[in-house]
Amino acid sequence: MKRLPAAVLFAASTGVLLVAWWLVPSASGSGTHTALGLMPCGFKMSTGLPCISCGMTTSFAYVADGNLAAAFLTQPAGSLLALGCAMLSILSLWSLVSGMSLAPAGLMLARPAAVVAVIVTLLGSWAYTLTLAFLHGPP
Repeated sequence: MKRLPAAVLFAASTGVLLVAWWLVPSASGSGTHTALGLMPCGFKMSTGLPCISCGMTTSFAYVADGNLAAAFLTQPAGSLLALGCAMLSILSLWSLVSGMSLAPAGLMLARPAAVVAVIVTLLGSWAYTLTLAFLHGPP
């Protein structure tokens, strides 16, 4: 029972990366998620501007393909989240095999400074994608 959290985290993070690897990144930088049967971004359809998560699936697909530069240029926060997902996959596998507890890492990530860093990264990345949208205009 002690290794159950590690098994769940390993399955989830590895599953996400396998799906990302299977996807073909959209050349436009967003919309890759529609290959999964999901609807296009409602925010982007309504405003013509990317939402805070636009491009994340594309970025994950680029990371899973090993194209880190394209991933970062598409959606910086998405590329960092995808790399974090890969790190979680490795860490949870190690925990599953060794029995090491994941609690210290979880507690570190739950600290206010870490939460603020994630929020700032997401908002900064959104500002970046909005800037790209204004510079390049509608696709």
